[in-house]
Amino acid sequence: MTPGRPSRPAGRSAPKGATKKKGSSASRRGKPARGPAPIPAPPEYLARLGVHPRKALGQNFLIDEFLLSDIATAAVRDRTTTVLEIGAGPGGLTEELVRRADTVVAIEIDEELSSLTRTRLSDHRGLFVLAADFMEFEPVELIAESGAPEPHVPYVAVGNLPYYITQPIIRKLLECDRPPERIVVLVQREVAHRIVGGPGKESLLSISIKMYGEPRYLFDVPREAFWPPPKVQSAVVEIEAFPQPALDLTPGEITAFFHLVRAGFAQPRKQLHNSMVDESGLPRNQILEMIEACGLDPAVRPQHLTLADWERLFRDFIVRFPGELDTDPVEEMDGPPDLSDFGDFEDFDEMDDGDGDEDAADDDE
Repeated sequence: MTPGRPSRPAGRSAPKGATKKKGSSASRRGKPARGPAPIPAPPEYLARLGVHPRKALGQNFLIDEFLLSDIATAAVRDRTTTVLEIGAGPGGLTEELVRRADTVVAIEIDEELSSLTRTRLSDHRGLFVLAADFMEFEPVELIAESGAPEPHVPYVAVGNLPYYITQPIIRKLLECDRPPERIVVLVQREVAHRIVGGPGKESLLSISIKMYGEPRYLFDVPREAFWPPPKVQSAVVEIEAFPQPALDLTPGEITAFFHLVRAGFAQPRKQLHNSMVDESGLPRNQILEMIEACGLDPAVRPQHLTLADWERLFRDFIVRFPGELDTDPVEEMDGPPDLSDFGDFEDFDEMDDGDGDEDAADDDE
């Protein structure tokens, strides 16, 4: 872990008008600047296989045997249910899954790794390893293409997801024609918290997921559990998929519903009435009247609204302002809500993790 820059000694401050010098603090003290940290030596079994992580694919292999076992246990409740593993890598999690499930379909985009895993775990007759890009096919198509026996549904999806593609994979699993019963994935810890949301911590991401399933935060995974260690901490989350969307809305209404939610979260530090006025262009007094009619405080911020709160707002909005949600003020959306429109996960840094700034002055007040 790289130590942070030491704080300035108490009682001392930079001279007025002083300009910061370029370069690291180490170089200013006469010490050589640090370069990128070297990748630590791999575990013995990976070294024996000659496995090398590919940065372009975001490969950080989970190597902690206890955590691999915990993830597999969380994923497999019934051994007769097919397991679809996304991003099998060198097969550490795969090996734990095949001990618990009769049928495991392991998808790996890296052909070399998929071949190594297939060979290393060839004694497991219920394992089907397929070299493919998960994003190019429907999940059930991949299960069928692997040669796994029917029935291909129901199934559960599990994986240690590369951080750069977490968002599209979750979106695909939730929006596909035949989604999994459950999704158990290892993701960046900060993203895990935003997926789950909770009182005062909802986000556009958590509200979207709660339309299609119930997310739960399972457990933390430290960076030391990976090879090579990532720069961030991780966590495992579970999403229990609903048979139908949580709200009784038509597909077109769901699209319009997320137009409203996205407008509300467009400026998440603003109070709700200001965000909705700014994004919709509708008269402030009418927006205030609508929010109050739904039993909400107009000064509330969007992260404090539940899915049920957004439903009340939506149903009132379409009565008061018919046709206003037909066109998204940011970008037209067709069909079900598109998680790729929610921005990169890193963009959610602007969301507050608590109530620390609730009383802070801003242009809302």
